[in-house]
Amino acid sequence: MVVYSGRLFIEVSTLVEQSEEDMKNKAHENITPELLKELRLLLGNKGYMTGMIGANLEHVNSTNEQDIKHIKSQVDIAKRRINEVYNKANDFNCQIE
Repeated sequence: MVVYSGRLFIEVSTLVEQSEEDMKNKAHENITPELLKELRLLLGNKGYMTGMIGANLEHVNSTNEQDIKHIKSQVDIAKRRINEVYNKANDFNCQIE
């Protein structure tokens, strides 16, 4: 058996209200230890060991209305479809028990 090692790249974007005093903290607030644990478990379930995992979001100066609409649309789609992922996990757990 041989080991392959490398990096998984995920580009992420989020929307933060401009009126917030500390926008950078607000941008990172949902990247919690629980979320990182879930990502590791999803990858581990597919056979991937994860090393360091984290995020560093930076302010984008050239945001336009189309970018904002696109991000909102993708978030809405993900919120509607997230149960597919959780249902797969529940179905798998039911089969084991």
